[in-house]
Amino acid sequence: MSSKENTREHWLKFALQQLIKEGPDSLKIMPLCEARGVTKGSFYHHFKNRQDFISQLMEHWYQTLTMAFIEQADTESDALQRLEKLDQVIADNDIEAEMHIRAWALKEPGLSDYLARVDEQRQDYLKHCYIELGVDPALAQDIAIVSYAQFLGLLQLHPRPDTETMLRLSGLLSRQFFPETNQTG
Repeated sequence: MSSKENTREHWLKFALQQLIKEGPDSLKIMPLCEARGVTKGSFYHHFKNRQDFISQLMEHWYQTLTMAFIEQADTESDALQRLEKLDQVIADNDIEAEMHIRAWALKEPGLSDYLARVDEQRQDYLKHCYIELGVDPALAQDIAIVSYAQFLGLLQLHPRPDTETMLRLSGLLSRQFFPETNQTG
């Protein structure tokens, strides 16, 4: 492995792929090092211990699959366009780690705080878009919860719906609450 592949970022991306392929037991120090073909010293160069690693992995997940998606959606000026853009960004990216992290959290209670942070940020973003569209704040919160629960539920279906179906389904709420829009999804 080249030194360019031995960065903290590479470790975190690799760890998410290992979680998807091999499950949470592969995220212990020795199995991770063996899978990467490196010594434990390489791991400890980037992380103080396993807890520090998990913390950085969860922060990486939060930044790349929540905040980066929101930043891309925020390139649109209108709230409805931001919601549509967010759906498209999600559909265009590999979010497979999402359900694996949630399954891992069932066995690793320390992850619940990270999930709460992610879930709150995502629901808050949706709620504020709905409020901007003129929805009462209490109803906007309820729509955000339902919309987010729909997203999480779709991830659990087997076989998973194709991208076109997921985009069509995610647009159902917008069309229900904002029928005057010219959505074709």
